Amino acid sequence: MQIQYLGFQSKQRGRDYAYLVTNKQSEQRRFTFSIPAEALLEGRVRYQDAASVCYQKLQKALELETDEQPLPRYAKVSIQELDEYREMHSPPKRHNQWGLNRPPKRRHSEV
Repeated sequence: MQIQYLGFQSKQRGRDYAYLVTNKQSEQRRFTFSIPAEALLEGRVRYQDAASVCYQKLQKALELETDEQPLPRYAKVSIQELDEYREMHSPPKRHNQWGLNRPPKRRHSEV
C-alpha cells in the first residue's frame, strides 16, 4: 500500500489535508483530514507538523480497516489527538544541575 500526500487547502474552518492511497491492486482512494483553525492558531499543532499528524492518523486507521468497516473518506483530527501528538514529539524539557530551566544569575564581586 502506498500513501501519497496531495497537499492542503485553507478553509474558514481550518485546513484540509488530502492523501491518495493506492493498494496492491492499484485501486486508489482519496482521504481528507481536517484540522480546526483554532487548534492551529492556539499552537496545539505547528503548521509544519499538521500534515504528519494527519498522515499518522491515516496510517493507523488503514491498519484497523476491514471490509465490513471501511475507512470514511473524510475525518476530523480531534484536539485530543493533536495534544497527544505534541506530547510525543516535543523535546523533553532540559534542566540544569540546579533543577532549573535556566542557569542562576551570577553575582559580580568587586575586586
